[in-house]
Amino acid sequence: MPRIVRWGVMGCAGGAARRALRELRQLASNAEVVSVMDSSEDRAYDVAENHDIPHACAGEETLLGQDIEAVYVASPTVFRAEQAVMAAEAGKHVLCAPPIAVSLHEVDRIAEACERGGVKFMTGFFMRHNPYHLKARELVQSRVLGYPVMGRAQMAHWYPPKRGAWRQNFAMSRGGALVDMGTHCLDLLEWILGASILEIVGFQSLMTHSYLTRIEDVSTILLRFTNGAHGIVDNYFNLPDGSVRNALEINGTRGALFSTGTIGPEAAGSMSSVLFDNSPPGGADAEPLRKEEYQLDCEPLYGQMLRTFTRCIIHDEEPPTTIEDGRRSQVLLATVYKAVRERRVIRLDV
Repeated sequence: MPRIVRWGVMGCAGGAARRALRELRQLASNAEVVSVMDSSEDRAYDVAENHDIPHACAGEETLLGQDIEAVYVASPTVFRAEQAVMAAEAGKHVLCAPPIAVSLHEVDRIAEACERGGVKFMTGFFMRHNPYHLKARELVQSRVLGYPVMGRAQMAHWYPPKRGAWRQNFAMSRGGALVDMGTHCLDLLEWILGASILEIVGFQSLMTHSYLTRIEDVSTILLRFTNGAHGIVDNYFNLPDGSVRNALEINGTRGALFSTGTIGPEAAGSMSSVLFDNSPPGGADAEPLRKEEYQLDCEPLYGQMLRTFTRCIIHDEEPPTTIEDGRRSQVLLATVYKAVRERRVIRLDV
């Protein structure tokens, strides 16, 4: 019989955990969730009942005492590092939603615990599994678009004040639109461009919503990469759903690609490119060599991520996104907030 990896899930308050539970069942025949844990025992039991999961609890130790091999940490940001450490010390492999911690010290603690426990760790950058983003990376890194000049990643949705929403509570989330969405956008641009972010400047505001704690509902970040390309990451909690493209855009010296609806948790979207035969392609009268519309099959992103990590566990392989990707994300987030706070361009050591 094929090996089945038994999973536990920490944190049921957000949509990520519910989506992961649903999509794992759709895609991952090599995995099953047998226990869920949440600080609210009632919520844990509700999620378990809705997803036919045999066990639910309100404590980490109880979940880690179950017959499981791996844990998906989807709790509020401030709890993730400690829960990841606890799981690793209990000998469980760890998949953790980003940001995986609130400081580099916490990242180091996770890394040390995983090494001591002899377990694998994967940072949950699920948007890398979107086939449109994989295609974009291929086009950029094969130089089909020429040399990269500019990259933009945008993600937004309408997120008004909601009672009990931990993402709107700074003490739990440690940030607003940037932490929730920009984390993934920054990772995507570095991964697709194949270059590290070198310089950062940003602008953030609490413009529209009256959250109980001060987190940004608008975040616009300007970037320069080690390959010379420029970048934009813009995220919003105050734009109506459906009014923005949630777009990826890459411009190079020989052409460009544009996606709509690919940046987000859904396995969806479309992408097109326009390519020129000569470089430079000339002025307004230049004719493109070809225009292409891409229609790719999209499997659920969380399901792909969980299936991939499960395969890594079964075959003893290195996960595609490691703790170093989580560490890099922590550096970028801290630098963005510092640049905004100090109102200056900050150069990173890369």
